[in-house]
Amino acid sequence: MNQREFMDAFDRLDKETCVTLAFDALSSGNVDVPTLYDGVLRKSMENLTDVETDPLHKIWKEHIKSSIIRTIIEMSFPFVVKAKASTTKGRAAVVCPDGEEHELGARMISDYLTLLGYETFFVGKSTPKKEFVDLIESLNLDLVALSVTNYYNFSVTLKTVELIRERFPELKLIAGGRGFDHNPQALATYNVELAQNFAELTVVTGGHQ
Repeated sequence: MNQREFMDAFDRLDKETCVTLAFDALSSGNVDVPTLYDGVLRKSMENLTDVETDPLHKIWKEHIKSSIIRTIIEMSFPFVVKAKASTTKGRAAVVCPDGEEHELGARMISDYLTLLGYETFFVGKSTPKKEFVDLIESLNLDLVALSVTNYYNFSVTLKTVELIRERFPELKLIAGGRGFDHNPQALATYNVELAQNFAELTVVTGGHQ
């Protein structure tokens, strides 16, 4: 897949070309889902600014670009199902803590966990702290992945992790997202493992069978 061609179309907000390039690359086998997500989509998302970091930020443009990425992720799901591991590792949920509205990274992690053999539930953005206990108990989860894009949401993330650890001390917890870029060990004392891409997630979950 031609990264430059994709980025040129992405910068022009050309959704049709972006989706077509991604679909053709997956269909031909030139790239797999992790390569598309980590090598193309995540790099595209790195160029998305926000109102906290860019005073000239245009929310409408961010929303259009996010919509393009979301469409490609949804389009990719049949390829995820086709390539997923044959052995089921357990049940997992991917959740953004309360106040975290960015969920594209979480959506990618959900597909990664499916590829790695988990029955995965994508919960998504801004989930209240009090909902986590019911979520874990109702779905009988073996793993929870927390996605934090905005570092301003770290305090509520910490409180959420404390609650989970109080009730489920042995539950496997994974965290990721740009919110941890400047403090990757922030949750290490709570036995939360950091994974920022498919390779790292593969390691912390025990490999791709």
